[in-house]
Amino acid sequence: MADSSRAAEASRPDTGFLATLSSAGVLAAAREMSGEMETAMDAMTETTGHPYRNYRWWIGRDADNHPVIHAMPPEAEVGWTPWERWVVVNGKPAHQAWVLFPLEKPSAKGIPLWYQLKNEMGLEPLFLRPAATLEAQLRRARVDVAADVLGLDFQKTFLDSLTPAQRETYRQFRWVIIPHSLGADQPVIYALPPMNRSDVWPWESWYTDGAIPRIHHVHYTAENSLAKARWSESPGALQRPPEIVGVTWFWHDSASMTPALAQPGAPAIKKDSTSP
Repeated sequence: MADSSRAAEASRPDTGFLATLSSAGVLAAAREMSGEMETAMDAMTETTGHPYRNYRWWIGRDADNHPVIHAMPPEAEVGWTPWERWVVVNGKPAHQAWVLFPLEKPSAKGIPLWYQLKNEMGLEPLFLRPAATLEAQLRRARVDVAADVLGLDFQKTFLDSLTPAQRETYRQFRWVIIPHSLGADQPVIYALPPMNRSDVWPWESWYTDGAIPRIHHVHYTAENSLAKARWSESPGALQRPPEIVGVTWFWHDSASMTPALAQPGAPAIKKDSTSP
């Protein structure tokens, strides 16, 4: 390897992820497919702690011995967050996104079958770069689809209720769909703030418990005037996003489905509270 190449790799923000992709054969497979593919895969290591670091990556081969790159999301998200694949079609690389839910055409015995989504992202991983707008971000995370399952008006609830400034705030959140057994195994929509802002930017969830059609919970890491109780999730818990685990949250039910930061009367943070 040339000294300049070694220097470039040494200067990357996430050399650990680069090593993971390299050892899994992802970079070699991408290089075999095309220079554009190699660039797309390589770009994930230019940001420290990219979400794709938490994916499971592996290489397969198709019937013609072309490489197939697989990226499977974290276990809790599987089925709603797409399983991404890069394949060779007619001699050129192509990017596919596959999901299970909502079920489209289960087998005769009720077994869920993966189906392919329309993908207009080119060869880049779906979540490689931040979306240009909140709407694009939410649709990419399939919040619009989950909202329809829960009987929520996606446009009215998650977009029309927000000012431009509030949309920019929520664009800094991670939005993800994770079903939960306490949510009747239906999709749970999570809005997860950067943890260094979680005293004043809430973690929110929208779901049903099977009896109440729509529930909206709001959680902060600082106690506030609306807090109903404190709660924490133990490490190792299933069906939860990693951001919320091992942290004490102060939460309340919201009667409105509107995102909390768009509701009048934002909670007052108690002066003597401290973040865990």
